[in-house]
Amino acid sequence: MKSENWNSRLGVILAVAGSAVGLGNFLKFPGQVAMYGGASFMIAYVISFFVVGLPIAMAEWTMGRHGGANGYHSPVGIMGFFGRTKKMAYVGITSVLLTLMIYCYYIYIEAWCLGYALNFLAGALNFSSIDDSAKFFGDFIGASENGAVLKISFSGVFAFFIFSFALNFWLIHRGVSRGIEFFCKYAMPTLIIIALVIVVRMMTLSDVSPEHPERTINQGLGFMWNPVKIVQERRDSSGEWIFEKQLVGNIEIARAEKEIAASKTSSGEPEIRLRKISVFEQLMNPTIWIAAAGQVFFSLTVGFGAIMTYASYLRRRDDIVLSALSSCSANEFCEVCLGGLITVPAAVAFLGISGAIGAGLSLFDLGFKVLPMFFTSMPLGELFGFLFFFLLFLAAVTSSLSMLQPSMAFIEEAMRIKRNFSTLLLGVITFFVSGFVVYFSKDLKAMDTFDFWMGQVAIYVFAMVQIIMFAWYFGIKRGIRLANEGSEIKLPRFYGFILKYITPSALLLVFAFWLAYDVFGILGDGKISPYILDLTGGEGREPNMVARICITIMIMVYGFFAAILYYSNRYDRLERIKK
Repeated sequence: MKSENWNSRLGVILAVAGSAVGLGNFLKFPGQVAMYGGASFMIAYVISFFVVGLPIAMAEWTMGRHGGANGYHSPVGIMGFFGRTKKMAYVGITSVLLTLMIYCYYIYIEAWCLGYALNFLAGALNFSSIDDSAKFFGDFIGASENGAVLKISFSGVFAFFIFSFALNFWLIHRGVSRGIEFFCKYAMPTLIIIALVIVVRMMTLSDVSPEHPERTINQGLGFMWNPVKIVQERRDSSGEWIFEKQLVGNIEIARAEKEIAASKTSSGEPEIRLRKISVFEQLMNPTIWIAAAGQVFFSLTVGFGAIMTYASYLRRRDDIVLSALSSCSANEFCEVCLGGLITVPAAVAFLGISGAIGAGLSLFDLGFKVLPMFFTSMPLGELFGFLFFFLLFLAAVTSSLSMLQPSMAFIEEAMRIKRNFSTLLLGVITFFVSGFVVYFSKDLKAMDTFDFWMGQVAIYVFAMVQIIMFAWYFGIKRGIRLANEGSEIKLPRFYGFILKYITPSALLLVFAFWLAYDVFGILGDGKISPYILDLTGGEGREPNMVARICITIMIMVYGFFAAILYYSNRYDRLERIKK
């Protein structure tokens, strides 16, 4: 089969940036900032970006280009080529599986964005309270009952799901340059322009909450960037000080000081106090680092294998160092400067600090409950609501295409079939799995299960295998030399030390803490993850049928791809390649 290539350097940069710029930039990142207190999370995020995100991105770009130059475009072939054995190609199936499973629930959320955009454009959304907004959201996605969305209606997600699914497969069928590159070259500039327009409008808003003059856009910016936190604590019946709320701005602090003076008991001791929390104290909390590293993974699309697949369509002398830096920089600009400046200040201005932190506890609360209410209460809100959710839709499409391409590349590579048949085969698989996610929409159980096992666990595992193979098995000196071929900006020698020692150690440490805190409950609150209990039962919970079916689907899809690999002779020569 004829090998594909990108038409231009700009095209591949925009495509890779598009794979990274997605819902995580405009929904997940602001929610994490709100939940973990603003600036402390930002510091942990920046450090994680340089220590974990950028090095893995460089490794993926290098592995992808080198694998593509030797005839392999899927993570299966590239991992097998670097491992010099067909057995290592089975590890590459993990990448194909996780990107495909993520696509199968990501397309569901993509449809939400399109539905909200068109509902705003039609003037169908008008909320008088957060409760109204939350009710519409629950009804729209069918969160109350399985199968509730299986109807063609403007107030339901199913029709938008069908359209989004068809659009993705039309583009992926057109190929790398005529489909993915073509769409990203127009979608990326469009969404950045829209985001800039919304940011300017947000920064010029005043009197968002007239009854709460202390809630302003500036207060939201202060919450996001001020590293030192001032919190209000209240003494409980046992004499212990309990966190009550975080304060930002002179108005809130002055009000709290008056409340402290009025709360003094007969002994003269106040029941309320203010306490400063230094940035160092905040950064000693391991959960911030776990969240920051996870956000970097999801944001940059590293650890997925998607960048590796995209890079395989580069020519041998194409500059990958500059391309990697450019695409990562574009992603950070969209995430921090656009996503953060749109959502966090708006949430703080509308809900206050405590309300924003509470909304940040859910990935979707800020984006689909708070912001729609915010837009309906502002001048020209229907227009800006449409623009924001259309922006999200464009970002989601550019990301979902990158999740389909690894599977498409593997099917074509292993089975040596034409694009029409590979598109049909992949379409049948993904429509079945994504249809399962859409049907079992109650409490979003199916989506959350896929997200935990594929979007969190599998990404960490694959990223660790990937960086160890690149830095230790293949050899860091060879890897750096390959990365620098054709590059105008050379990777410095010390970067080899980071890739070989710092990045794997940081990954292993974060993954171990994540398992100990959030999964098995060895540290922290001592609670086992509900995703584990959904499978095993225990602690008053019955095993969940939907969660168990999700695991069965993952195993079946992996087995299907493994069977394709087993019977394919495409990778037999890997055993004969010298290290």
